[in-house]
Amino acid sequence: MASAASLSPVAQAYRSGSVWQKGRGEHLIALARVRRGERVLDLGCGTGGLTQQLAALVGPEGRVLGLDPDAARIALARHTAGAPNLAFHVGAAERLGALARGRSFDLVFSNFVLHWIRDKRAVLRALRDLLHPAGRILVQCVSSLPALVGELSRLADPSGEKILGGFAFEGAAALARHVEGAGLRLIRLEEQQGTHVYPSLDALLTWWQATTHDRFDPRTIEPAALSRFAALHGEGGAFPVRETFCWFEARLAPAHGRGGGG
Repeated sequence: MASAASLSPVAQAYRSGSVWQKGRGEHLIALARVRRGERVLDLGCGTGGLTQQLAALVGPEGRVLGLDPDAARIALARHTAGAPNLAFHVGAAERLGALARGRSFDLVFSNFVLHWIRDKRAVLRALRDLLHPAGRILVQCVSSLPALVGELSRLADPSGEKILGGFAFEGAAALARHVEGAGLRLIRLEEQQGTHVYPSLDALLTWWQATTHDRFDPRTIEPAALSRFAALHGEGGAFPVRETFCWFEARLAPAHGRGGGG
């Protein structure tokens, strides 16, 4: 296990700065109605805070697997997790089949991850094939780029490609098509608006740098440009990020109720 001193500062900043995302994730956990003894996959588990909550809910009879492509975040998750029913692996959603082959899950949970995935339908199809026949998928993701961080990103990267090119935002209608096209039955889908407020410019910069896996580097922005940004967008010294996001629940469609294939 990694020592505390060797853990990534960016991963630690992500854990401490993603308070709004964590709160929304806890709301999604409540909607998931997790039961003792269940097998759960947390897709895009990050630093594992929500994954640990899921492990506590399934109890010692259950099992939880946290999966994330960011090795630094997984190292922090492993460092802070002690439950014997909980495991973490480094891996991308696009290679989910190879990593989780032979497993089946009662619940697939994914909080603010799907907007990083370009081929959503293929990943949802892979998740479908990992579901127990009575299982369900609960996903929450951002629908569109928040204007404030879009503007901030382009101060550091005018093309937007380095920082924003990895995102693949889609709204509720497109998500519904992907769910149904993946052989899943959409139970419920809601699109909502929310605001997370950062108490200072530094807090906003630190959070966005951590969220983008260090792609955004505030040191690349000219100080004068950053001052203008702060003057234009600061509200009493705080910086609100207004976000549109979706959450949905899906289950196996009748044709796949017994583990049908692709």
